[in-house]
Amino acid sequence: MAVLIVEDNPISATVLEHTLDKYGYETLTARDGEEALEFLESHPEIELVVTDIVMPNNDGIQLLRTIKNRPEWSEIPILVCTSINPGSLNGSVSMQSLEYVFKPIRSKTLMQKVNKALAQQKPPLQKPDQTMSEIGMDAQAFNEILEEFSKVVKDKVNLLEREIKHVSKQPLDLRHLLEGAQLIRAERVIDILNRLNRCPAEEKPEILQFTYPLLLRELKATQHYLALFTA
Repeated sequence: MAVLIVEDNPISATVLEHTLDKYGYETLTARDGEEALEFLESHPEIELVVTDIVMPNNDGIQLLRTIKNRPEWSEIPILVCTSINPGSLNGSVSMQSLEYVFKPIRSKTLMQKVNKALAQQKPPLQKPDQTMSEIGMDAQAFNEILEEFSKVVKDKVNLLEREIKHVSKQPLDLRHLLEGAQLIRAERVIDILNRLNRCPAEEKPEILQFTYPLLLRELKATQHYLALFTA
């Protein structure tokens, strides 16, 4: 599970990296908000952002505002790691609604906050062994299913990228994607598709504008995990 650390202080960054690595998390470290946005663009598997507030270039407030305003990132949990009192911060982002870890960083407190933030997130894919056991299928057959589902995901990623650039009024046909996601237990993809299916027809264009970027990012994250499972 990947965590994006956004911290310009090398000492604090090292503490965060070593603590998260110790507990089995993959870490990516950005030195400012600008670099953090580049990581978010290129690493859809990021599950949590741990960010400082005072940084050069694009600071933490600007980063939080951008994340919350981008549909594909708006549901990523954020943990603010700072020595600043939240009451002294101004901006359009509601700082009171965020979770905090205050410096100096304590490993126990950090991991309690990280685990709490991620406990609310469904896994992108259920573990293959568990899914194989539930559907009664051997490893070879299940790998074939994962490969076929990977092709469906790749196709929908291409369609969504085109759709987001050139918006049409006709929703995409995502039935095969939903069937595959249900079979391999890609719960977050299922949740997004169910939101689309429940959407009233008159609200569809507005909902699609928000939901398609979110679905695209989730499918790219799914591709990442499928590649790990089938390697």
